[in-house]
This record gives sequence, C-alpha cells and structure tokens, in this order.
Amino acid sequence: MREITINENDKNQRLDRFMVKYLPKAPKSLINKYIRLKRIKVNKKRVESDYILKLNDKIQIYIYDEVLNEYKDNKVYSYLDYNLDIVYEDDNIAIINKPAGVLSHAASKEDYGKNIVDNFVSYLIKTKQYIPRNEKSFIPALSNRLDRNTSGLLIGCKNKDSLYQINNAIKNRKIGKYYITICKGKIEDQLIEKKITKKSENKMEIAQLEGKDSKTKVKTIINGERYSLVEVDLITGRTHQIRIHLNSIKHPIIGDQKYGDKTINRYFKEKYNLNYQLLHAYKLTISGLEGNLEYLNGKEYFSKPTKEYAKIAKSIFGEKYESIFRK
Repeated sequence: MREITINENDKNQRLDRFMVKYLPKAPKSLINKYIRLKRIKVNKKRVESDYILKLNDKIQIYIYDEVLNEYKDNKVYSYLDYNLDIVYEDDNIAIINKPAGVLSHAASKEDYGKNIVDNFVSYLIKTKQYIPRNEKSFIPALSNRLDRNTSGLLIGCKNKDSLYQINNAIKNRKIGKYYITICKGKIEDQLIEKKITKKSENKMEIAQLEGKDSKTKVKTIINGERYSLVEVDLITGRTHQIRIHLNSIKHPIIGDQKYGDKTINRYFKEKYNLNYQLLHAYKLTISGLEGNLEYLNGKEYFSKPTKEYAKIAKSIFGEKYESIFRK
C-alpha cells in the first residue's frame, strides 16, 4: 500500500484528476475503476471520483508498486543544463525572455529538453525551488505561450495558486500582452476585429462565416512608406492571431514564412539571412490578481528585441528606432 498526503499544490481538485496527474500513463477509465473497487481510498474510506481533495487528506493506493511505477512519468529534469533569460523572478513566478527558434512547450518526445518549460523546471529543481519527490500532481508551468519563431516574454508559475490566478487573469483579459513588430507598408492605428478559423493542421485563416472572435489593436510607433514599426495589443489570444490579422489588412509581418509577402521575405533572407517573423512580445502589464499575488498588480515588465531584430530595425528606421530602446 502507498499513501500520499495532499499538500498546498494538490488540494481543491477532484480525486480522479489528481490521480491522472500522479499516474499519467494510466488510462482514466482504469483509475476510475480502481476508485470504484476501493483500491484507491481517501482517509481509508471509499469516495467517489469527484471527491474534492483537502489539505492533509491522505490517499491510500492498494496497488503493487511495480504496477504503479509503470504508470508514472519517468521524465528526469534535473540532468538538463537549463538556459534561461529571466527578466523578473520571485517566490511565485518567473518572467522569461524566450529567443526566436525555441519552443515554449514540447510538441513531441523529440522536443524534450529543447523547450522553455523543461528548462524552467530544471532550473527550479537545481535551485531547490521545486522538489519533485514532494509534489504528487503539480509541475511548474507557463501561463502563456509563443510561436516557436516569436521571441519575447513568458510567465512561468512556480506553484498551483500562481498558475491558477494568472491563467484566470489572462482569461479575463487582466494581463496585457504587447508585441512589437515590423510590417509591410504605411499603416494606420486601428482595431482589427476579424474571426479566425483553422485552415489546416498548423495554419489559420480569416473566417468568412463561423470562427472565433479575435481582436488585435495596432498602434504605430514609426510609420514609413515601405515598412512600419508597430506596437500590437493582443486583446484575444488566438493561434497566429497577430500574423494573420496584419496579413489580412495587407500589412504582413516581415519574415513571416507562413502568412507573409514572399518577395519581401526573399529580400530580407538574402540581405540579412532572416528566416522567421520579426515579432517580439516585449511588454506585459499585470492586474486582477488577489491574495498572495496581489503585489504584482500594476507592474509592467519589458524585454528588448533580439540583436538580429534590432540590426534589421536600425537599418530600416535608423536613429528613430535607436531612440525607442535607448533606456
């Protein structure tokens, strides 16, 4: 018999959902069967799958250890050599500046160790901020994500409360996510409201009829005849939203291989060896948090675009661009 004591990061969730996290390789149907057959109990009593776990509850698991070990996640983070650019950090969160070309989360087994989440967990283990053997269901995670080739700020959460609160704040649009990008042509300040739908496995398109409501606010920073530097306020967070919205008004992002202008992309590829969209998540504004995270309300966090991005921007806009990020 194995016994688990519920801690702060495990409480206030259903028993079956806790067990799915504790035994990720076990089918949910099997976990529910074990609960039904009283091979999984709480405080030595039979409970239903939807029982809400409380702090210091004790779960008894009457299953052989060798069987349990087959169902557990054997991923080992502590051997990773983490590589993170941390803009801000405290006991609850870390704001990380992601470079272009790096995944936020793993998309397949081959991506293990090559994404921000795995590096974040490894960092917390090595700095003793996260001890896996003390946690039964919680793994530190990101509250937002960026496309592989979009650089910028991600929010890493170190505990369940911060993850829940920040996810909620993002859902309720209390956390502002601002991007800086270079797009084709001379553009006007505007609010783009166009529905987006899925076109193929990894490509979106503007929906003619049904689709998800999407809003993107565009503010010009430097307006040129051929190219413009703009700030984008991501009001909703659809897949590829900024890229597809700007392309839909004939101002595609420079370097965007999926939605951009092929002729312009070829020019920047030949001149600067640019292979990705010049899109950088440069600012986060935080509000709507309560309790232990209330101290973050009203805070703003910034990161400068990459050196490659800055080099191209300087060649296009000159002194005007340099003055923006001089501080």
